[in-house]
Amino acid sequence: MKEWIPIPGSNKDKLIQAALEAFSQNNFKDVKISTLAAKADMTTGAVYHHFGSKLKLYQVIRKEMEQRIVDRMEGAASLFEVPEESLKAALLTGLDFVEKQKAYKIFSEEPQSRDIDKVEDFIRGFRKEADIPFEILIISSWRSILKGLDKEELTLIQAKKLIKWMLERESL
Repeated sequence: MKEWIPIPGSNKDKLIQAALEAFSQNNFKDVKISTLAAKADMTTGAVYHHFGSKLKLYQVIRKEMEQRIVDRMEGAASLFEVPEESLKAALLTGLDFVEKQKAYKIFSEEPQSRDIDKVEDFIRGFRKEADIPFEILIISSWRSILKGLDKEELTLIQAKKLIKWMLERESL
């Protein structure tokens, strides 16, 4: 069992739930420890006791959410043998997950530390022997699409069309 998984209803669980909601709605820099603590009906000391810092709490949230999305993306990608179709299925599945979780901010932000961004790492795995680093475009487009959804500049249908259009432009 993972060390950080809290017992449902425990103080640690309440903090994680409050942080998941806060980081899904706000950029990392805009989330305040005092607000998280108040939402969980605790003191700021409880946040520091359980996680040590806002960054460490964010890393727990981000790591868990990244694992959830990558598991889904890998599953969708495994259904196709053609790399373009595999990546398209993965990105569309990932988009559906982010939409369902309303976690645009978590996935559109650059990671706050040097920890590996599992989604970025997954996308980079599609193009290892290319003459141009196409994955840079995919990764930046992925984040831009999520930011557009967050700001309501795009609908989910438009976002999916953009992903399909982008992957039809160039073979991997």
